[in-house]
Amino acid sequence: MKAAEAKITENEYAHWLFNTPGIGIASTDRLLCGGRTCREVYEMGEAELKKILKPKQVTSVLEAREKWDFAAEKKKLEDSGIRFISRIDPEFPEKLKNIPNPPFAIYVKGELPGEDGPSVAIIGARLCSEYGRYMARQLGRGLALAGVKVISGMARGVDGVSQKAAICAGGKSYAVVGCGADICYPDENREIYEELVMNGGIISEYAPGTMPKASFFPMRNRIISALSDIVVVVEARLHSGTQITVDTALEQGREVLAVPGRVTDRLSDGCNRLINQGAGVVLDVDDVIERLASWNYRKEEAEIGREIRSISLIENAILEILDVVPVSFSYISDKLSVKGIDIAVPELLKQLFDMCGKGLITQTGSYYMRKLG
Repeated sequence: MKAAEAKITENEYAHWLFNTPGIGIASTDRLLCGGRTCREVYEMGEAELKKILKPKQVTSVLEAREKWDFAAEKKKLEDSGIRFISRIDPEFPEKLKNIPNPPFAIYVKGELPGEDGPSVAIIGARLCSEYGRYMARQLGRGLALAGVKVISGMARGVDGVSQKAAICAGGKSYAVVGCGADICYPDENREIYEELVMNGGIISEYAPGTMPKASFFPMRNRIISALSDIVVVVEARLHSGTQITVDTALEQGREVLAVPGRVTDRLSDGCNRLINQGAGVVLDVDDVIERLASWNYRKEEAEIGREIRSISLIENAILEILDVVPVSFSYISDKLSVKGIDIAVPELLKQLFDMCGKGLITQTGSYYMRKLG
């Protein structure tokens, strides 16, 4: 269907532009320079296009304009349960907008990680050890119980193990893949893929039907780190693909934590080196939660200078229980029960985490106390 035959949204014009062969992000930015819309690019004449693009690119745009069927492409996405979200769409994640080499658009099957809470990337070796699998499970499960979203790449090994553990604990997890969002790779993670669609999402900057390619994976790593507040490395060799994600995370200003291992274990060389270079140490999930509590994912709220925050009834009840002497999670739960307040473990963990983020209480390991001063 030609554009003139139906009402086409700006996001659909963006979908056409994104799929025009030979037009990458840099060329797209040039075309949209000066506030042009994607529709205006679609309607540009050949002479005007020649002022911006190379001759082969001009030909590609003109051919794509003739071949693209808006209605058919829209139906393809609907049938596969995939949404195309360009950076002009209000749903496009803020975290992806201001990173080096931001994607122009992404495809999503399921949902996107919202801005309403913290996200942590758990990454590591594909051929991980049993120690690596154990730590990945513990971290994925513990973060999910605390209401933290787990981001990873759904690869075999650490990625898939941590994401499966998060979902099994009732949490949400999101996979950024190096292929189309409709492609499960590796196939052995088919069960995880299906669960992620129902309890999180599959995210890709590659069109549906795109098969995995080695060069795609380094690119997708920048999206994994960008969607996360903290990146945790569980197990990695000294020179591995995991280091690419670490490098992009640091470039984006994300904090990197690492799980230490034996100095004789080559699978721990990467983590031990990161720790030696200043990365935070992760011995258990409390270390990650403590970092999140002090992490400035609430920076905008803090910068507004809100000294007086509204206190909910549950927050007030918790503050009445706490003092300057640290007490355990179990102690808080028991005292709330005495007060007649029944709250599920995951919800209480999330409540305590939120209160730490607001600066109402502090956490030391698995113990909580009123914030001094």
